[in-house]
Amino acid sequence: MRTIWSQVSWRLLIIAVLLTGLLVLHRQGKMTVQIWQMAGIYAALIVCGCLLECILSYRGDRWLLPVIQLISVIGLVFLVRVNPALATKQFLWAILGLALFYLILWGLKDYRRLGEIQYLWGLIAVVLLFVTLLFGVTSGGARSWLKIGSLGFEPEEVVKVFLLIFLAVYLDNHEQVLKIGTVQWGRISAPDWRTIGPFLLMAAFSLGILAAQKSLGTALVFYLLFVSMIYFSTERGFYLAMALPALLGTGVLGYFLFGHVRVRVAAWLNPWQDIAGGGYQIAQSLFAISGGGLLGSGLGNGIGAAQIPAAGTDFIFAVIAEELGFAGAIALVGIFLLLIFRALIISARAEDRLGQILAAGIGLLLATETLMILAGVTKLLPLTGIPLPWVSYGGSSMLIHFLLFALLANISRHAATRQRGTEPG
Repeated sequence: MRTIWSQVSWRLLIIAVLLTGLLVLHRQGKMTVQIWQMAGIYAALIVCGCLLECILSYRGDRWLLPVIQLISVIGLVFLVRVNPALATKQFLWAILGLALFYLILWGLKDYRRLGEIQYLWGLIAVVLLFVTLLFGVTSGGARSWLKIGSLGFEPEEVVKVFLLIFLAVYLDNHEQVLKIGTVQWGRISAPDWRTIGPFLLMAAFSLGILAAQKSLGTALVFYLLFVSMIYFSTERGFYLAMALPALLGTGVLGYFLFGHVRVRVAAWLNPWQDIAGGGYQIAQSLFAISGGGLLGSGLGNGIGAAQIPAAGTDFIFAVIAEELGFAGAIALVGIFLLLIFRALIISARAEDRLGQILAAGIGLLLATETLMILAGVTKLLPLTGIPLPWVSYGGSSMLIHFLLFALLANISRHAATRQRGTEPG
């Protein structure tokens, strides 16, 4: 009973955060009837989902979903602040994403069956990227969108799921050979081509097609995901040593091949040199972050929401940092760190190797994306144009991240039920 009350209390607190933010924006004239309706549906779904967990005796990680819901609520409030029209759409995606979360959590009976069609996941990923290359729509310098009538989505987000599953199954099946190696080069042992070949071909095809699409930010995320997952599985520095020169070499090649990459690198190195042109976004982002001070200007009182281009997508963190201050920005970063930490805990507790690798991969993906986005907004790295999960506007990103963490919760639920000697219901 105490656990049930704790879960209900957390969900009520999350809803209170949502309503408080929306009431503040209502006084500033930002709210519409449609947003209030969407917010009510989302809040009701949060409560109903919590009750469903109690009724069905959910025994998995109890922090996972509340943390995700808190992040999504912060993102929704600030999207209403920046662009109410986008926020209305984002509420719809959040509702669908949360419904999808519960569908995967309770509908997927055994995630281990995903490993039965290992190479099909990789094939679907490559086909999706290839179709986007041929028929995609260019946005922000990259051909990364597919449009069907008035609807558009980013296949790259869907590809994340297929690649993660492919990598997890591949590493589960070949872990020992990748650790020990079968070919000796002096003192270094490496796997033979039959073992490492599918991995290298999948990486080459995926990254090559993304480079052809000029979607270099996503290519970098995928590359780091490949490297981090194989290192997690094998714990061999050999793979890191091989990956670093390739990363530097392709980075230099991309710089000379693509004009928009050179513009972003120039803006990163010195945005003040062209503050009215290529450096305008990052300069305004830095102005907004520095203007927030310790406690911020207050919700709705900052100027970054109006001054920063793409404030609802690439630079929403800068708006949050200005209006909530250093304290609020660090709190949001801490919430993401907590979520990554929970993913690694679920990985450690999973009772089969596939679950361990897949759970760790989901956590590593979130860590990579979050680091690259926050580093780009704060000028630690060049901008990549990747959305901040559950915070930046993006329907494809919202749905896919809910789906990925539903898989994570499913792994946690199965591990908990097996430890208690019962089968998942």
